[in-house]
Amino acid sequence: MKKYITGKAYQAIVQVRPKDEKLLEYVKKEIDKENAEITDIFERKEGFDVLISSSRAAFGLSKKFKKQFGGETKITRSLVGENKLKGKLVYRLTVLLRLKKEEDL
Repeated sequence: MKKYITGKAYQAIVQVRPKDEKLLEYVKKEIDKENAEITDIFERKEGFDVLISSSRAAFGLSKKFKKQFGGETKITRSLVGENKLKGKLVYRLTVLLRLKKEEDL
């Protein structure tokens, strides 16, 4: 069952480096398997930034990427606010997926 997101709400950013269409398709397919939604995709000079609805899906994607491609993954979080009802801090996850350069292989 698909989740529908109103507006541009997102919980995680998946940064795909370098700019590679095959790698972007892999990321889209894996996010779809996790029943998360892609809210937006930005093309950057160095790659793609994919905004998704689930931080859990982004975290799982980093593990799958590392296992399949053996590239570098880095996970950081940014404080974006506070849940007033629960009194807890709210964070947004950023996951970097980077393939090794050809010179390094």
